[in-house]
Amino acid sequence: MKINSFNRPETNPYSKQINQMEQKPRTERIEADQIEISKQAKELQQSSRYDAERKAHIEQLKNQIQQGEYKVDPKKVAHSIAKYYFNQ
Repeated sequence: MKINSFNRPETNPYSKQINQMEQKPRTERIEADQIEISKQAKELQQSSRYDAERKAHIEQLKNQIQQGEYKVDPKKVAHSIAKYYFNQ
């Protein structure tokens, strides 16, 4: 009975890949990493301007509520509620 040894160089399935890697020239230039920002990402970066405007508006509404100057129109509220429930 003959026992075959394992991991013989001629039976290594990765030997061809290793040989091909060794044959490649190592003078290849390594390029620097690059990044591209999509149009949507650029728009999101500019949304901080809108956030500042919104915060200012919210602060104005808070001040009006605290001073008792903010008035709610009950007809508009009722119309919005009815529109929400009946138009869906």
